[in-house]
Amino acid sequence: MKQSIKGAILSGIVYPGLGQLFFGYIFSGAAFIGLTTIGLGVVVYRLTKRIYLIIDQILPMFAKDAVDFRKIIDLFNQSTYPHWDVELISLIVVVMCWLTSIVHAYFLGRRLDRQEG
Repeated sequence: MKQSIKGAILSGIVYPGLGQLFFGYIFSGAAFIGLTTIGLGVVVYRLTKRIYLIIDQILPMFAKDAVDFRKIIDLFNQSTYPHWDVELISLIVVVMCWLTSIVHAYFLGRRLDRQEG
């Protein structure tokens, strides 16, 4: 298998930055891994916090035996703490890191393929 394909697979399927580490580019691999991990961490943290706030509002409905699923959906749609901006920006950072990491690893591997062949 060509080096370019190995690098793209490692960065695309396994985790962004692993292709760079495989080729010995530690700084760029660590940067992709760090940015992706921070972005995913922010998304998971913020969504978990949002879910806990919604659950705190839903629990009193269960105590009254009056579960209205429309009310639950409305609570989720109206949840404004915090706004979706941070989650959206974090997801964009993760996607951009992922795509950039794939392309970067592919071209690093392609350069190695040329040197070997």
